[in-house]
Amino acid sequence: MTGAASSTITHVRALMKRIKAQGGFDAYCFGNMNLISAEAGRVRGEIPVEKGHLNAIGGTHGGWLSTLVDVGGSLAIASHGFNTTGVSTDLSVSFLAASGEGSSIVFDAQVLKMGRTLAYTRVDIFSNDKIIATGSHTKFVAKETAKSE
Repeated sequence: MTGAASSTITHVRALMKRIKAQGGFDAYCFGNMNLISAEAGRVRGEIPVEKGHLNAIGGTHGGWLSTLVDVGGSLAIASHGFNTTGVSTDLSVSFLAASGEGSSIVFDAQVLKMGRTLAYTRVDIFSNDKIIATGSHTKFVAKETAKSE
């Protein structure tokens, strides 16, 4: 891992640690998230699927996967050195296949475009090397990008 990649993963892990410490919804959903890698504009992580992540028929809940698109996209934005990542303006998820308890979810989140006011991200979600969902997430980042200028 290069020095820049090492400092990026350290930064993103520290941000996720602060999020988990707040004890809110993100901490409940992703308390067991393991961040695998990070570089500017891209973050990969893994989360074991637990009973609390399931819907009534035993598959991963669409709301949980949608939250992963939100958090994953936010972490990809944070990988540019931000301590905050703005507010969501749009989120879209396509569910492609099922997964269930005991499986492991891997997500690959990347910033597609970082503008002065908006950031556009894409998050692909896999289970057992099979894509199960893909999402796009747009965030208003004007205050965050202004801090870095």
